[in-house]
Amino acid sequence: NKDTNYVVHTLLGDQVVLGPKFLPELRMLPESSLNATAALVDSVLGSYSGVDILLNGHLSSDICRGPLTKNMSTILPQMVDELDLVKLDLLGEKGIECKCSSPAPSRISSRAFVGAPLCYDKAWIEAVNAFPLDVQKVKFALMIFPDSMRPWIVSLLPQKRRLVRHHRSVRNLLFPASKLVKTEEESTVLNFLLQTSKDTDPETLSSRMILLTAAAFHNSSMAAVQVLFNLCAMPDYLPTLRSEAQTVLEDGGGVWDMESLKRLHRLDSFLKESQRVNASSFLGFDRKVMSDIKLSDGTIIDAGETIAMPSGPMSQDHSYYMDPTKFDGYRFCHAMAEGQDESPQLEKEYTGIEPGNLSWGHGRFSCPGRWYASSVMKLLLATLILEYDFRFPDGQSTRPANRVMDVHILPDMKQQVLFKKRLCNGD
Repeated sequence: NKDTNYVVHTLLGDQVVLGPKFLPELRMLPESSLNATAALVDSVLGSYSGVDILLNGHLSSDICRGPLTKNMSTILPQMVDELDLVKLDLLGEKGIECKCSSPAPSRISSRAFVGAPLCYDKAWIEAVNAFPLDVQKVKFALMIFPDSMRPWIVSLLPQKRRLVRHHRSVRNLLFPASKLVKTEEESTVLNFLLQTSKDTDPETLSSRMILLTAAAFHNSSMAAVQVLFNLCAMPDYLPTLRSEAQTVLEDGGGVWDMESLKRLHRLDSFLKESQRVNASSFLGFDRKVMSDIKLSDGTIIDAGETIAMPSGPMSQDHSYYMDPTKFDGYRFCHAMAEGQDESPQLEKEYTGIEPGNLSWGHGRFSCPGRWYASSVMKLLLATLILEYDFRFPDGQSTRPANRVMDVHILPDMKQQVLFKKRLCNGD
């Protein structure tokens, strides 16, 4: 029975998985009952790597949901400029064969989050690129020890010392002692944070900037690679997606803006289907129970437990999706594919949250940065589709299997993809 509650044994301990039927009654509970941020911090042992800065109020999520999303029209030109530089630096003038562990999303996000020239500084680049891996390494190193020993062990870990060293470098870069902390007119996440005046401490501001930037590009990178693999494995989608991008770009005067990105309906659907079929985790809606909860069937969930929903099985459930085991890149925009002009319902957009989709979270604390992530993904992939032919190496026609780490699902970042620059006439 898919609505049966059960317990799964993860690397960090037992986790209660609730049946999807309980989602409506839990999705809007306050943080005093269910806390998404606390569950996230616990899942990476964040108190030992600085991720617990997220527990200090809602400033980080408020910035993503508010100023970042509202100012995307002014941030996007900076991202376009950076992408032009990234293409030349990584793929050259003709294209190359390369691994999918590309720094493109990292560079685009850095430009949007701290702006130029800070985003090109070696200290910044090293810090944000190393952060996600070092956080995981600290977690895996500590998880084999009991809680009482972890505060002692963590100081011995080279990854912890590197996190501290990178934080110090970024703090000195963003807030040098010789200058006062002040805002600039450029639209960047750093300046949005400064303009709120809710956090004026260079130490915590530096922590927030490293964490936000690393989280933004890490998640976008994983999702973009999954889409790229699907396109290489199913190249029949490319002509239609390329035609759509070409038409939208020409109608926009040859320049990408937010309105143009919103009109990429078929690409939007392909992104959403890729997200459905290649979810980043078997579980979703992770919450830490802050006070005892009684479910509608009488089940009591004790404070201190961590709960989740079976997002992986839900994405393959016939009650949510027709023919769910089939990859249908246009699943969410069939009306437009048939020549109708109506736009998709909001929940069918890439940033939308339909009943079977927990990739962006659900309810009161769903992902606040998903509109930014969608813009990065569409800009990057539409540009690649228009300007490059890409495929797997000779002899490979199927996408590589995903890697599974505990409950998490990752693309194979060692996979090679060949890129060849397309001529203006499309040859």
